Amino acid sequence: MFRKGIYQLRQLNGNINDIFGKEKNISIYLYKLNNGTDYNQSLKNSELILNRFNSDRNVLKRTSTERFNNFDDLSIEIITKQHFEHTILFDVAVSDGRASCYFLNKAIKIIPRFTYTGSDISFRYYLYKKSQQSKSYIVLDDEGRIVEITYPPFVWNLSRLEGGFYFINNFLKKHFAKQVKLDLSHGKYNLHDIIDLLSPDYYKIITENHFSLINYNLINEFDKKYTVIRTMNILHYGYFNREQINLIMNNIFHGLEANGLLIEGSNEETGSPVEGAIWQKNETRFNLINEPENPSRIKDLVLSFKPA
Repeated sequence: MFRKGIYQLRQLNGNINDIFGKEKNISIYLYKLNNGTDYNQSLKNSELILNRFNSDRNVLKRTSTERFNNFDDLSIEIITKQHFEHTILFDVAVSDGRASCYFLNKAIKIIPRFTYTGSDISFRYYLYKKSQQSKSYIVLDDEGRIVEITYPPFVWNLSRLEGGFYFINNFLKKHFAKQVKLDLSHGKYNLHDIIDLLSPDYYKIITENHFSLINYNLINEFDKKYTVIRTMNILHYGYFNREQINLIMNNIFHGLEANGLLIEGSNEETGSPVEGAIWQKNETRFNLINEPENPSRIKDLVLSFKPA
């Protein structure tokens, strides 16, 4: 299975669209198989796989290594200037964590008494098969919902919408989804493997430093107070409308300690200027501390924000 998976990845290089120009679905299981490939090629493959995978709750945000280096450098500099007795940082929506590695590696060395929690809406998925020899499989999320059916040569993502032009593919997806759900309810599938969507580099940092990693949805309230909340490439109008961002800002406000920092920003490509800012909480609002590169995409909303 490993060799077949790597072969599939190699075939994808330069051939990631179908004959009609539509993006191909790629099985999320290849993310795990990919970790045994050449390191640099593995990085490219992982980004490609994540960018093509949808779940029932979200579309995993695009990610890449060393994405925000300059912004991260300035963020760490500002954190250290606050002289927090204990910096407790919550990193929101890290995807597979690769874009947080640069920040973490530097923060560990510079920030005294540094505690870190990484989060995303879901990290873990489960692969089920009818038998060990079967080439077909299904992938479930941590709430038991089917997110993918792979029946070679087809990969059907149950959250990825297909246009009417793909009526044959839609028909097959619907047919197999109905049968799979029935077979699953009758206990005909067995757990075959667990897929953690975490880059090896990020996982190593987390485990070696005894940091935490949890599932978290931005729409929900925080369960404790943090010194710093970091939200990169997620808090903008591409993912949420104004009302939702205002709700999220309220959650962040109440999730921060007094004088705590909000670090938020977004960019388009690795190394491109970050449109973001660093804000400090006071009793009634957020104060703009610094705009390290370009102005924040949600600057007007944050400046007008009033906690509920």
